[in-house]
Amino acid sequence: MKNNKPYAIITGASTGLGQALSIELAHKGYFVFLVSSNKEKLMKTDKIIKKDGNHSQIFVVDITDYDSILDFYSKIKNNNIEILVNNAGVMLTDNVEDISVEDWDNQININLRGAFLMTKNIIPNMKKNKNGKIVFINSVAGLSPYPHSSAYVASKYGLRGFSASIREELRKYNIKVISIHPGAINTPLWDNIPIIFSKNEMMSSIDVAKSIIHAILSPNNLVQEEVIIRRTAGDF
Repeated sequence: MKNNKPYAIITGASTGLGQALSIELAHKGYFVFLVSSNKEKLMKTDKIIKKDGNHSQIFVVDITDYDSILDFYSKIKNNNIEILVNNAGVMLTDNVEDISVEDWDNQININLRGAFLMTKNIIPNMKKNKNGKIVFINSVAGLSPYPHSSAYVASKYGLRGFSASIREELRKYNIKVISIHPGAINTPLWDNIPIIFSKNEMMSSIDVAKSIIHAILSPNNLVQEEVIIRRTAGDF
């Protein structure tokens, strides 16, 4: 696993924006650790990256399970990770009185708790190196509320607060904390959600990924702390 490339971790790397970010970071010279709970889909991302002559490795991890995360970090502990992208997320829509406790917990656990657990365990390494970038793929729903999405909005508001707090905590260690707030992206996130507009009118994963990579790779002592990415025409 050791090589002379810098390392990056991306959660939710099996599809959509996570896959696009993994491919783009690999193109930029990073050895990418691909994290997801779906091994078959992870292998597809891995194959795309390696077909282009770049480097990646898959890890099947349940980011809601702390033991699973600890096992993952034990396997990569001898590598200095420069970038962590907390991308994994889920969205389920329902009226607040109809949403099940299971669906509520699932969104909070994946979108917020998982990002916390992944971040908690990378910080000691970044502090030691006095270098690192922690990226949170949030949403415009983390800035403005939407109806019928109470658990999703709560998780994203919480994620924004968490990222803002640790940003202040980690500045003195030269660790950049970046929150990305995209509008609707054409990804599998929408597959089971009723929508009244065409997915073809959404932003593409590749276009959004390229914008995010630009923010991640801001040079020297610059950091793009909060980035909003929308269609030119605005949200739907």
